[in-house]
Amino acid sequence: MAAWIVVIIAFFGGFALANVQNKVPPVIDVIMQYFDIGETDAGWLTSIFTIMGMVTAIPASMLMRKLGPKKIGVISLACAAVGGVIGAFATELWLLMATRVLEGVGVGMIAVVGPAVIAMWFPAEKRGLPMGLWGSWMMCSQTLLFFIGGGLTAAFGWQGVWWFCVAFCVVVLVLYTWKVDAPPADVPNYAKGEDEEEFRFGEGFKSSGTWVVTIAGTLFTFCCFGFATYISLYWAQTFFGGDMGQSNWWVSVMYAIEIPVVILIGWLLNHIRIGRRRFVGVVGFVLYAFILLLCFRMKDPALLLPFILIYPFLEGAIPTVYWTLCASTAKKPEYSGTAIGILNVGLNIGTLLGPPVTGFFIENYGWEAATIPLVVASVLGAVVFLFVKTHEHGNAEAVGHASSVDDDLIQGAA
Repeated sequence: MAAWIVVIIAFFGGFALANVQNKVPPVIDVIMQYFDIGETDAGWLTSIFTIMGMVTAIPASMLMRKLGPKKIGVISLACAAVGGVIGAFATELWLLMATRVLEGVGVGMIAVVGPAVIAMWFPAEKRGLPMGLWGSWMMCSQTLLFFIGGGLTAAFGWQGVWWFCVAFCVVVLVLYTWKVDAPPADVPNYAKGEDEEEFRFGEGFKSSGTWVVTIAGTLFTFCCFGFATYISLYWAQTFFGGDMGQSNWWVSVMYAIEIPVVILIGWLLNHIRIGRRRFVGVVGFVLYAFILLLCFRMKDPALLLPFILIYPFLEGAIPTVYWTLCASTAKKPEYSGTAIGILNVGLNIGTLLGPPVTGFFIENYGWEAATIPLVVASVLGAVVFLFVKTHEHGNAEAVGHASSVDDDLIQGAA
């Protein structure tokens, strides 16, 4: 049961930083008016923080080996909170952009900590469900912020969303300090290899499977953040007469549906051999391409509800798959942290490029044309996923205790 307590708090760390990442789209119309900017600049405001996410992801995996997940998590939450406080007082776009870079330090670190903690506490064959929970951090954030963003903005301006995210980070920082850490000496650490003393950081970059899953993840975040940044604005203009409040509510419903979906997919992946899980990603990307083709082309209000019900299943499968596979793409378990760091660099690249590229197409060629780069990226993702290669990690101690995690969960539920 201790493993699940740690993972749940680690999840809330991701949830807090996802709020920081996703706080622009629910108030994008207000920010565009406040700073007098267009869709392209608004897209950069959404994604520029990922620059630091790219820079910090791999160093975070190295530092975590020395400092442990608790200290890295606390540092990441503190960076996000400080950036949010400064950003709430920004009256110039350049300053708000700069604070997004500082917040990106936090996002880059926490995105490494969460999956690494799961890899420490759960054996590879049992990571599907906890990674499914971890994979829902973005959906939980998008659901919450699209639901409350309108009310906070009406009461306090766009700064109200910033202050909410700061408070969330501070609360989770306290929880992190209390509970999140690597397993104690008497509990097996499934991310610790038998050759731990011979660890060489550079070896972690030599796994082709890690790079392949990273490319797939990059293509996914390009798609999902290009979509998420503008979908509420599109629905407001197309279906709700410019009312962002109504549009945000429907977007929050869509992402709320996705939360149990990704957890369910994670549970199902526990029953699929690790080497075959990549095919779930392939199918997910192919179907995702079809719905992305429609996302900025829908004009009939009758299509809105079916879209909201179907989209979560197609988007939700892909990140759950690459999170469950990532640690296993490392040739040895001691390099799983490096693999997660590399993946997070790719995820940040996709997040960086998706919103401004989509915004550029919207601003210059119209809404329908903006679906083209998203569909192309999704199709490429399906092809790339075919080549993901995983490795068996044979830590003897881990294998001997592999069933203990499930036993703890069953006993805790009894």
